Amino acid sequence: MNKIAVLMDPIENLDPSKDTTICLIESLQKFAKIYYIFPNTISYKNNFVIASTAEITINRKISQFYKLSKSREQNLDKMDVILFRKDPPINDDYLNVAHILQRLESGGKLVMNSPSSIMMMNEKILGDCYSPNRLPSIITNNYTNMVKFIKKHHDVVAKPLNMMAGKLIQKINVDDKKFQNKLLHTQNNNRDNFIILQKYLDIHKYGDMRIIIYNGKVYKRCLLRFPKKTDFRANLACGGNFLIKDVPKSLLDHLIIVAGILLNNGIYFAGIDIIGKYMTEINITSPTGLVELTNENEDLSTEIARDFIEVIDDHKK
Repeated sequence: MNKIAVLMDPIENLDPSKDTTICLIESLQKFAKIYYIFPNTISYKNNFVIASTAEITINRKISQFYKLSKSREQNLDKMDVILFRKDPPINDDYLNVAHILQRLESGGKLVMNSPSSIMMMNEKILGDCYSPNRLPSIITNNYTNMVKFIKKHHDVVAKPLNMMAGKLIQKINVDDKKFQNKLLHTQNNNRDNFIILQKYLDIHKYGDMRIIIYNGKVYKRCLLRFPKKTDFRANLACGGNFLIKDVPKSLLDHLIIVAGILLNNGIYFAGIDIIGKYMTEINITSPTGLVELTNENEDLSTEIARDFIEVIDDHKK
């Protein structure tokens, strides 16, 4: 039976009714032994990647939803695959972990998603690069360029490049006397930090689609998320609501191309965000939405797990 080690955020902090990683583990455990990598224990020592691990079982139907065996230090090269599902921010600590996992990857070990690609690709920039239509955007840390962009487009959204779940995002109007403070907030109070500014789209009108990509496939149902009336962020973590609907057929051909590009770069699970006709982000670190879609189609997470097992088996040949 395959052995899968999962590098994720501390499990005791997660909500099993919402967390995609927990949902994935619960389905993967039907086909493999799953090992939890304890946070902050991964190390690179004498050409080996080691970490404290424990076999884990998940049952989301009970309050104590996880059970861990006795922990022990293991050489992660003994695992068949490492599932890399660590939440942003993409800071130095995150990148250092990715560098260590890259040592396994360069030695032929399968890591899903690829740490090399996560270090090379940026989730916000990916959306801008692969959008089927060009959303007016600028990626910069230059204040003068930011002001010019705001004056041209009047209403913009400012996002950090390395965060998730709507953190530090600001909506800025050209007439807002405090937009300098808002920009600095998005830069996390560091003027050297690059951010992305995008022309504001009426998200209350269009909603924000979250489309799941797995193993090069586009799941044809999506979450259409809407913000609270008092907010502009549709993230569920910010209190957004959602509907489940079909992915528009007009987008499918382009999404299939993007899914193939991601797969060729070792990205086996991704979440694409689309507002109107614009792709705004491609989430490749720890995308969410699986729980909500699995609640509608209880076979979905099992289907994804089976696909992942096929990838692991093919890699071992």
